[in-house]
Amino acid sequence: MPFGVGDASLGTVSVTVSDAELTLHAMLENLPANESGGIHIHYGFACGNETTVKGDAPAGANKGHYYVPSDPAVLDASEDPWGASFFSDGQANAVWHTPAGSTVADLTVVLSASDLNVNPMTALDRVVIVHAPGGAKIGCGVLA
Repeated sequence: MPFGVGDASLGTVSVTVSDAELTLHAMLENLPANESGGIHIHYGFACGNETTVKGDAPAGANKGHYYVPSDPAVLDASEDPWGASFFSDGQANAVWHTPAGSTVADLTVVLSASDLNVNPMTALDRVVIVHAPGGAKIGCGVLA
């Protein structure tokens, strides 16, 4: 799927799903050089506003990210497979990097059904968000 905001393209994002796992591949461009940022799927079905991006997320799903918490009554961001570390260089699941002198990032994220606590097949038609290094949303698209 072509991906971006307004007339500014950020590249393409694709997803392959099965009952066992989800593989998200992003080829992003026009990013700041020598930086890192985040990418993840939300429960929403449209990029219109924060409500449509979060969509029908279960209670307890950190920021509307696509996963089901073990206890929906408790917000525990440490369970979020897309979560707290996606702006770090450590064991982040969903982080893009651009090398010095380049504005292109190629990223593949693989999450299992047990990581997500939901059948990955339900990810289709959901919203994907790309974040800048400081956390601002710079891209939104719908997986088709």
